[in-house]
Amino acid sequence: MIDSAGMVQMAALGLGGLAVLGSAALIAAALTQISRAIHLRQAARAGWVLAVVCAPVFGAVAWFAVGNRIDADQS
Repeated sequence: MIDSAGMVQMAALGLGGLAVLGSAALIAAALTQISRAIHLRQAARAGWVLAVVCAPVFGAVAWFAVGNRIDADQS
């Protein structure tokens, strides 16, 4: 039988695993969208990829918050 401390540890492990999977999905989705964004010039695309690779979660969130909405005239 599992005691309460063991249940807490199992719950924490499960939540940590979900956080890792969610982060990986977010990063993969951001990189996919960056690679398919027709409004980005090559230098801007490289910058966004570098941002997502160097600061994975922050870079992906920044892409969805800002980068995905940049007009073609600004890129």
